[in-house]
Amino acid sequence: MPKTPDTISALKTMRRCLPEAAEILNIELGPAFDHWIRTLDGKILPRTDPDFPVVVAICGGGSAGKSTLFNTLAGTPVSPTGGRAGLNRRVLIAIHDSIAGSRVLQGPLSEAFGAQPSPLEAQDQLLLPGNPLYCHSAGIPQNLVLLDTPDIDTGAKGAYANRDLARQCLEAADVFIYIFTNATYNNLDNTDFIARMLTGMGTRPCYLVYRVYPSFSDDDVRDHAGVVAGNIYGSSENANVLGIYRADEDNAVAAGETTMALKPVAGTTAALAQDLADLDTAALRSRLLASMIKDAADQGRQMTDTLSTVLFESNQYRQVLQNKQNQCVQTALSHFPTDRVLRRFAQLWLKSDPAHIKLMRRTGSAIQWPMKALLKTVRHFKEGRAAPPSLPSQDDLARKVEIDLITAANRLYHSSIDDRLSLENGQIEAPAVVTTERLALRRKPWNTTLDIILAQKEAVLSWSSQLDDDLKTLADALRSRMGVVDQLRQTFAAFLNVIPATAAVTYILHTGDPVGAAGIKIKLTGLLGLHDLYALIAIPATAGMSKADHRQLEQLLAPLARTWLAHKFKTVQALFERHITGAIFDRLSSAQERATALLRETGATTAIDGTSKEP
Repeated sequence: MPKTPDTISALKTMRRCLPEAAEILNIELGPAFDHWIRTLDGKILPRTDPDFPVVVAICGGGSAGKSTLFNTLAGTPVSPTGGRAGLNRRVLIAIHDSIAGSRVLQGPLSEAFGAQPSPLEAQDQLLLPGNPLYCHSAGIPQNLVLLDTPDIDTGAKGAYANRDLARQCLEAADVFIYIFTNATYNNLDNTDFIARMLTGMGTRPCYLVYRVYPSFSDDDVRDHAGVVAGNIYGSSENANVLGIYRADEDNAVAAGETTMALKPVAGTTAALAQDLADLDTAALRSRLLASMIKDAADQGRQMTDTLSTVLFESNQYRQVLQNKQNQCVQTALSHFPTDRVLRRFAQLWLKSDPAHIKLMRRTGSAIQWPMKALLKTVRHFKEGRAAPPSLPSQDDLARKVEIDLITAANRLYHSSIDDRLSLENGQIEAPAVVTTERLALRRKPWNTTLDIILAQKEAVLSWSSQLDDDLKTLADALRSRMGVVDQLRQTFAAFLNVIPATAAVTYILHTGDPVGAAGIKIKLTGLLGLHDLYALIAIPATAGMSKADHRQLEQLLAPLARTWLAHKFKTVQALFERHITGAIFDRLSSAQERATALLRETGATTAIDGTSKEP
């Protein structure tokens, strides 16, 4: 895959957006995500600089000769050597004398090792664990940085002392040199570790150095090196092994009296130091970046998908909790104060009557039909039925509102602190992003909060100038829809003129009475607050009311209920959000908005493989 400014920009966008989105959503993506970040910072993005030198890491098992090979290539005995495995405990970095250390060491290598390398002052520093050290050497090619890596197999299986340092070196390297002996060439534990490091994200090529007895033939060396290459690269060994060298055992080399002699046996005829100096940096980087970018893009998409799923689930949770709140608001508004709303509407209606209708009302000619309806109802009572109940007092209504508020608030509180909310086909867990807010709500003294909510019960019964304005608008709309006959008879006005009788009838219908009325039901279609508040009042046919009277009463009460509910729904919703759900909704809204913007930005720029994904 060719390297282009667009692909690099895409990776930088992913690097910036994904960690921020994960932090916003309070999600831990695990070690794979951390490795992806380190790879971008330490391997991919720095290598987009054409002047950045090639990083070569020397690695191998204990007493394989890594430090001796490092000193040979560096041209000076800077790394301590000896027969004891695990002698060196730090990474040593060698750079050419002409290269400013800060340009190379303060950026990518510091990212790779998690610390700023310090200058080597004495060999003994390498014998103790610590941050990486560096030295200058005239023997290192100018386009190359050489790393001496601690043993990868010092310690027991599963508890290797230097594996983390070795991992950092291999992740930082463009090329590595693996040195092995006859005792370790088929050590699968070592080669499996190297394979995981070098093929997990972007496959790096290598040189193989076999420290071998002089009696071994070149064919033996090539055969054993082939086993090592196969264990690391599988079927792609030929494309990734740059050269195979033999280093014959020599007592003088082992004693540190001379440098290691390296003889090429496959892949190249040049000396190792020369072959390293002649590496085509641009071609190597292009190949390496193509592989790395593809792997990084694949992993970035997987993490984007994971975050998108978390975002979708948090949005689903928000909708479910919102629906729970809407249902609780509906519960808190179970008792519709019919008489109060009717009386106020009647006052507004009568004020807007034309002059001739007001004159008719004073003569009493316009109130015949409601009086007949009331007389029919009274006749039913005289036939042995009990008298209609009196209208509820303000205290009675306040007590009912209090009970409704307690029921609704308790239900919403428990839904907000529960770890899961019920769905029609299962449950949904509360997202991690609102853990803090839910715990804070759980720690609050609920009885105190409930008392504060109950102290606001008058808000359900109170009036407002806005409600008056909406009722006036409703009166105008109803009047505009009246037919010619209705306008002549002004039956609405006549009906409203006998307020006590009307209120009594509507109360009987509302509560259920011996006459047999089933009650006025206020049924909200759909979920309140999601779209438009719509209330439908269904009034059953009641003894003493003609179909026409029944229809007219229904036409009056339905819009009145809608208007009242629209105001009170907002009032109770604001009350519940102020004391129960507000912090949760605020956190969800903020996190969803910011994370969605980040993921959309990532999706729009993740075209590094020719595709684009929206969260």
